[in-house]
Amino acid sequence: MKEKARQLWAVFKANPGVALAVLATGSVALANPLAGAMNRIQTILCGVVDALTGPFGAALAIFMIGLGFAGLIIGNRNSMGLILTSIAGGALLLAAKTLGNTILGATGCQ
Repeated sequence: MKEKARQLWAVFKANPGVALAVLATGSVALANPLAGAMNRIQTILCGVVDALTGPFGAALAIFMIGLGFAGLIIGNRNSMGLILTSIAGGALLLAAKTLGNTILGATGCQ
């Protein structure tokens, strides 16, 4: 292995243009070894984003608003904060994907 590296170094030292050509076209040598793992992580995160910005997120927002109104019916005056927070949080939760695409230009999810 060391002998092969020395031979390549001698060639590159004698011909810098060859070294530049190898670096310019050697995308295989510069490939990301974590590409497969990162794609799997991205798939998992996109699944979570799709679930939260889809029907599960809507159900969660409705549930939180329902809890706030239930507290208000029982007589808890402090539940107005929960109602307002759940409305704002639900709106942000349901619009998160669109806001991410608008503000950042794109998200990793399709």
